[in-house]
Amino acid sequence: MDAMNPQGHRDTGAAVPSELPLARELAALTAHLAELLLTHDTVDEAVQSLANAAKDAITGASGAGASLIDPRGRKTSSGATDAVVLHADSLQYELGEGPCLSAWAEQRSITMSDSRAETRWPGWTQAVAGLPLRSALSTPLMSGDTAIGALKVYSTEPDAFTPRDMEFLTLLARPAALMLANVQARDAAQRLSSDLTGALSDRDAIQRAVGIMMEREDLAADQALSRIVALSRLRQRAVRDTALDIVQGRAHKG
Repeated sequence: MDAMNPQGHRDTGAAVPSELPLARELAALTAHLAELLLTHDTVDEAVQSLANAAKDAITGASGAGASLIDPRGRKTSSGATDAVVLHADSLQYELGEGPCLSAWAEQRSITMSDSRAETRWPGWTQAVAGLPLRSALSTPLMSGDTAIGALKVYSTEPDAFTPRDMEFLTLLARPAALMLANVQARDAAQRLSSDLTGALSDRDAIQRAVGIMMEREDLAADQALSRIVALSRLRQRAVRDTALDIVQGRAHKG
């Protein structure tokens, strides 16, 4: 079990001496987060690491989660430390309400002291009534002036968190959001590069197949392409795959 320091935060492995004040403790944890988040290959992995770090950093947190949200309020990536957090978060997006969505939409930190006495999200609090979840802190993940998601911690006990816990979580979310935005941009660039590479490969295969069909069948270019499309439909295969068959000499005259 992780040891607690006098500031009321668990040791996350970031080598944070217990006597450090909040600013220095946060700086040490931020450096640790940078090592975690910026070395992941995918956004989902980075978001999961952030959720784990948030749980370890806040006293009384029984679980934590992090979500990236698009401008329409749809979750695009998420990380959760356990099934309870995952279910509670999923209910927010299904119902369109909850502390995490409010933190994201209002771009401010949200405290829920006791889910049984909470009135701001009646549908969500009713839905989570059977879960071991009583209090929560949620804060937006801000990249510049844009909220790209939210970071939250939950507890099985009411009134589990202090104002200092909220301050720490809010301050932690700022650099974390910038790092996640960086990972998002890198991931998007990699996907675009992969898509472009695939598209160019497809085009090359089809062009070569058209040339082969033109020579083999004495067809014009548009006729050769139509023939390849017809073969694809007949065989219920992608045009690219049929083109590759032709290029590799496996297609026969039809």
